[in-house]
Amino acid sequence: MKFATRILLPILVLIVPTIMANPLNIYTEEWSPISFSVDGKPDGLAVQVVQEIQKRIKNQDPIKVVPWARGWKMLTEQPNTVLFTMTRTTEREQMFTMIGPVAIGTTNFYALKNSGIKITSLEDAKSAKAIGVYRASVEERILLEQGFTNIAASSTPLLSAKQLIKHRIDLWCNANLTAPSILTEAGASIDDVESLFTISANHLYIAFSRGTANEVIEQWKNSLAAIKADGTFKTIYHAWLPMDEPPMQTERIGPAH
Repeated sequence: MKFATRILLPILVLIVPTIMANPLNIYTEEWSPISFSVDGKPDGLAVQVVQEIQKRIKNQDPIKVVPWARGWKMLTEQPNTVLFTMTRTTEREQMFTMIGPVAIGTTNFYALKNSGIKITSLEDAKSAKAIGVYRASVEERILLEQGFTNIAASSTPLLSAKQLIKHRIDLWCNANLTAPSILTEAGASIDDVESLFTISANHLYIAFSRGTANEVIEQWKNSLAAIKADGTFKTIYHAWLPMDEPPMQTERIGPAH
């Protein structure tokens, strides 16, 4: 028994630090109220959920707020990378491992009130002069897959909102969760626009890149489940979205491990 212990201990000493020592590169984007930065510090609904997960598993890797395109690039190219929040799609289920959901919403076409624009289908929207959308977002991907050629992609959702207010685009394609705060930042109000058509429902997740240790992902998933079970998640969710019901299930989706 002592001989076996002498053999196993050095192996465990080597294995455990390998799992724990790899730092995570954690990215999110400017997408208020889900995630954003204030004086260089990340905040928002999803940020607070991730920070609570980190607190419980004793992870201190910093959360970096970056443009979505940069976060996406890192997620697709580097192991040990986390990006949130990500809309679940069939394609992404094959590319990444995701845990969640951490929020639920819809993607809509918005127009200025009294614009006279009528949209009852995706085909109707193809006749619009220009549709503002966040570059490299799931919204842009949906429109491209549907054959839209009238897309005006911007580096941030805020720029698209400003273009709508200034009548430079006819429609703005954005999530209902973030539209009010983005419009406020743009100097307008959600009351200045109207939702003309819902494109899809969104389930938002925390995504992990290929090469991230299964043990790490399971640790995050179990911590998220615990946060939901003890009421912490609901408290955070209602602090940011008081009128919405939080998603209380926890699931892991993605490639087989």
